[in-house]
Amino acid sequence: MKKIIQNEKGMTLVELLAASALLGIVLLTFMTVFTQAAKFTAHNQETLTAVQVAEEVVADVRGIGKIQDLLNANNSIQGNKLIDNYSYSPYSVTVEERPAPDPKLKKAIITVKSAPGSGINEPEFKTEMYFKVSP
Repeated sequence: MKKIIQNEKGMTLVELLAASALLGIVLLTFMTVFTQAAKFTAHNQETLTAVQVAEEVVADVRGIGKIQDLLNANNSIQGNKLIDNYSYSPYSVTVEERPAPDPKLKKAIITVKSAPGSGINEPEFKTEMYFKVSP
């Protein structure tokens, strides 16, 4: 005669599959959160770097009398725009000069474009400033 074992230690296959599925759902949720956090961090880093480049350009513009004073071997002027693709590599900087309400001032619109393929939604950062016109 066979003796029936009444020992129920361990897990059944159904319990094991349910636990695996639940663990998979929880891990997938956490991995999505980490992936989004990494993308957010990369986006913020790219934006902050573009802002820092724009601040450097603002400091350069502050000490000039006209946009042409910024002209050097690394950039070019097209009309009232200075385009610099090399000085702040991998960023492209455009400084556009416009008239201001006060004839003693000029308005500079500074655009810093991120490198292609940087993976951010806003590919450029724009800021405006006024600077004194040299007599």
